[in-house]
Amino acid sequence: MTKKPVNISTAVEAKQKTSGQKIANKPESTVPKRLWRWRPSAPQQRITTLNIHRTLIYSDLTITVVNAQYAASFSDDEIQAGPALARLNMQVSNKTADAISVAYYEIARLLIPKQAPIAPTNVQLATTYSPGANATGWIDFPIVRDLQLSTLKLQLGSTALDETLVLLPFSGSFNPRLYADHISHQSLTISYSFRGYALTYHLNSIDIRYSYKGTQVKAGQQFYILNFSVDNPNGVDVSPGLGFDYIRLVINGSNLPPIDNTLPYGFKAGSYGIGGRVVYMAQAGMKSLTIGFLLQLVQGQDNYPVNV
Repeated sequence: MTKKPVNISTAVEAKQKTSGQKIANKPESTVPKRLWRWRPSAPQQRITTLNIHRTLIYSDLTITVVNAQYAASFSDDEIQAGPALARLNMQVSNKTADAISVAYYEIARLLIPKQAPIAPTNVQLATTYSPGANATGWIDFPIVRDLQLSTLKLQLGSTALDETLVLLPFSGSFNPRLYADHISHQSLTISYSFRGYALTYHLNSIDIRYSYKGTQVKAGQQFYILNFSVDNPNGVDVSPGLGFDYIRLVINGSNLPPIDNTLPYGFKAGSYGIGGRVVYMAQAGMKSLTIGFLLQLVQGQDNYPVNV
């Protein structure tokens, strides 16, 4: 029996046709193609800037308001408590030898004409400054729209603590020396005897300040810092005690004790120029002071008037 030859080309053609039909009839994939989600960027807020560059002293910190900015919002501040924000860009320096802490939420207020003082909603400033530290940052305040920055003032000071408040207007007259330290140079020499040995006190200067060691003075008062140097020409040590014990500020006939003292308890034999200070808090604006040295073994005191 003779085998019928197979037509190879016909078989291949049929296979290709069948395969083509399978491909054509294959259902489309249900996996969606990868799509990039388009996110429109936040609209750029219009920012108005007023250059200020004014400086004041609060709690021994040197605080400069570099500029004030107005915007409906700021991209780095998500706290929105009003229709717009006023941002104060600040520089803060601690030029003292003490670490100083400040709570801006408590003491910083924005003053707007005919409105109550406004507390900050966000603060990006350090709260503690080590000796010699410098820092920059900002404070944001909620405000109404279309406010003129030039009409504003910054107030620093705690009303709850009855502190002396310091004001910095953003425009107009401003006296940067109003809250600055004042030094009154002195040349008073006092001979003070203790148990028969005389010590010589030189009053070199009196500092008049609104802040001392990071503390803002009470309203209506100032710090009066008496800077002494003391000589003990005797051949023995003399110990009259700390300045708390025997040095007073005489106010209207009454003795006011110091709030701080760095004079030592005693003075070594033959020592000269031993420095120290005695600090008082008293009525602001005094032009003359009376310093009292209490007699320690008997009743009485010696008083010494000075002008400042």
